[in-house]
Amino acid sequence: MSVGRIWNDEPFRYRDPHSGREVTQLTRYKGHSNHLYFTDPCWTGDRSFIFTSDREGRSNLFHYDLAEHRITQLTDLDLASRPGGCYSQANRAHYFGDAERLYELELRTLGLRELFRAPRDFVLGERFAPTADGAYVCGTLTERAAFAGEASVPYSYSRFVEFFEKRPLTRVVRIAVATGEAETLHEDRCYLGHVNPSPTQPHLLTFCHEGPWARVDHRIWGLDMVRGQLWKIRPQDDGVAVGHEYWHQDGRYLGYHGFPRTGPRRGFFGAIRPDNTGREEFDFPFHSWHFQSNGLDLVVGDGTQPSVPNAVPFIMLFKREGERFVGPRLLAMHRSTFNDQHAHPHPRFAPDGQHVLYTSDLTGYANLYWVAVGDFYDLPEVAVARGVTE
Repeated sequence: MSVGRIWNDEPFRYRDPHSGREVTQLTRYKGHSNHLYFTDPCWTGDRSFIFTSDREGRSNLFHYDLAEHRITQLTDLDLASRPGGCYSQANRAHYFGDAERLYELELRTLGLRELFRAPRDFVLGERFAPTADGAYVCGTLTERAAFAGEASVPYSYSRFVEFFEKRPLTRVVRIAVATGEAETLHEDRCYLGHVNPSPTQPHLLTFCHEGPWARVDHRIWGLDMVRGQLWKIRPQDDGVAVGHEYWHQDGRYLGYHGFPRTGPRRGFFGAIRPDNTGREEFDFPFHSWHFQSNGLDLVVGDGTQPSVPNAVPFIMLFKREGERFVGPRLLAMHRSTFNDQHAHPHPRFAPDGQHVLYTSDLTGYANLYWVAVGDFYDLPEVAVARGVTE
């Protein structure tokens, strides 16, 4: 493999058997391919994005141009973990790493430089995300001692509860892109993660107290990097659990979903400004692992894996009508296993909101899929579609 190599995965177009929408399978290599986590910036344009793929026995980063269905290899590395990361529009650079090193990949030249190396007693968090102005990348450092213990087979969430209960020393840090110097913004003996800078406000980020949602003291936290202020976003003193927070495209609202900590898990979906004003929440009794939206008018969810009771293995759309959401309407069947992060559909809207990108391993390997949103009201209701598939 080599940096700059062009890969020609012939796109495969088919008609979804439930919705009638044309779906395009973008990748067809015999190895897993997936787009980046749904909160992480991946779009280099309205019709181009960065993704991860396993090819020739290694995991690397690639660029997909939808206009020409051209795949360009961006890295030629042999990392211990699958690279992901976050793209900076301001810098036209992508930031990713492993447990030890953080890299900057310059998209114009495909030049790669080591931006930061973790201190001896710490491990880099899963992702470092850029500020809106491109001046910093922000993420976590977790004490290395938390990873000690008897060797075990690693799999998705295998140590999730353990880390929550260990309460490891964790730092939220920002690293200057110009110099590689790190500054600790917040430190706590708590399992911290999901550092997400606002896509439009360079001084603002959120992070979370990670762990099982119903057991976490408070999930979403705001941090003003200029004033050094820290505060709770969407207070949870009303007995609810929330999570999967993400920024709307405007960088001024956060989306999230949740359920009561105890009792029947009837869900809700919400949006809120970081200063806790403008909160809107909607009854949302639909089971879906992830939800994403560019705003609050149209939401996409990925339902469930097909192996669970009352499965809804579909990419689904929900549309706001006044004070409620209608749907779900079935956009496409994903039938993905959710076996690990690479097989989570994690659907996300394109920047213009006209298409949805998602991942599925329904053919055995995880691959990327692309489908037009079209007319919401032309789509079948999920309850009807489930009757067809059962």
